[in-house]
Amino acid sequence: MKVLVVGTGGRDHAIAWKFTQSPRVSRVYVAHGNAGIAETADCVNLKTIEEMADFAQKERIDLTFVGPEKPLSAGIADLFASRGLPIIGPDKKASRLESSKCDAKVIMRELGIPAPEFENFTEPGKARDYIRSVGYPVVVKADGLAAGKGSLVCESVQEAEDAVRSIMEEQIFGDAGARVDIEKRLYGRELSFFCFTDGYTIIPMVAAQDYKRARDNDEGKNTGGMGSYSPHPWLDDALVKTIMSKVAEPLIRGVREKYDILYRGILYLGLMLVESGTEVIPYVLEVNIRLGDPEAQVILPRLRTDLVDISEAITTGRLDRIKPEWDPDYRLCLIGASGPTKGKKGWYKGYPDRYKIGVPIDGVDRIDKKCLVFHSGTEKNASGQLVTTGGRVLCIVSSGSTLKQARETALSEMAKVRFEGIYYRKDIGLE
Repeated sequence: MKVLVVGTGGRDHAIAWKFTQSPRVSRVYVAHGNAGIAETADCVNLKTIEEMADFAQKERIDLTFVGPEKPLSAGIADLFASRGLPIIGPDKKASRLESSKCDAKVIMRELGIPAPEFENFTEPGKARDYIRSVGYPVVVKADGLAAGKGSLVCESVQEAEDAVRSIMEEQIFGDAGARVDIEKRLYGRELSFFCFTDGYTIIPMVAAQDYKRARDNDEGKNTGGMGSYSPHPWLDDALVKTIMSKVAEPLIRGVREKYDILYRGILYLGLMLVESGTEVIPYVLEVNIRLGDPEAQVILPRLRTDLVDISEAITTGRLDRIKPEWDPDYRLCLIGASGPTKGKKGWYKGYPDRYKIGVPIDGVDRIDKKCLVFHSGTEKNASGQLVTTGGRVLCIVSSGSTLKQARETALSEMAKVRFEGIYYRKDIGLE
């Protein structure tokens, strides 16, 4: 069969790689990919969802798997379904769970799913009044899609008011900040929780510990993710059962029964686990409609079950027949990012702020073949040299029977990679 993967980043590279491992797959296309993905699959220059649907029809693609949230929010699943093309990913209506943080919180409240105290605002003045009135630390979130960087965690009233100004008035996240969700800041243990679902059956995946802050010791700005590892250090069967019964199951059932949304694809819950007496309450901080990046890079290599089999079960509503198997060994993902570099008009601060592109990359060919290398922001220049095109450039995924072993391998292999300004966290997996 032929598979089309939609995406350009490290997660999408991991998805494409996973499909190439299937004996059922003869060819993998990626729209539109990057230099690393081009070594794994056939990259096709398709930019719009209409071009992708036309391509899938012409090439008789048997299955399409969508990596990022933007095409899903644009309605790619609806378009493919209208043409009878099997696709993994929620439809446009379901995608509001990620494309609108404000709407998602309202849905949680209406379904009785644990979520932080919150209010939504379209006027900066009223948002500031609310911040001054509540008397507790808050998180200010841009309503729309902001590449994983739209949440500003605030320590004080002044910081929160500054966040409102930055998001709503200075529009640092563009139109995504026309509305904001202001919610009570919770303290506990944060967890990314992933499931496969066909709209009725929900199967939890193994979990991954990810790292959002740019620098060691969880310092610096929030990023899309600087690394991850799996298995998760403290997620046990009892906690999985709690999350499924209090969040995942009532959410999928609730949107189906109350909102007429058949949610099919990947469910990604961003949770804060708060202890209340002897009970642990999983509060929903955010809902995402796809695999995480860089969580996918450590979850998919552990998946022993054919991703084609799981995908077909999702599209045909037969997920209850699947029991995924997982490799028990550790996987650790280390992201190499674009750091401070000097340009013609001064310094680039580096990811997640402004960064330089077109920087030559060396050493990737020297990485141990036992490791996986997934590219996020690379291309080949006119001379055939691998160069940077993004803030997160590439990642190394190592394996080991222990977390320490996987961590040491990833660090030693990343040391072989060279490009101006490269930086990566040294504490990924240092628990």
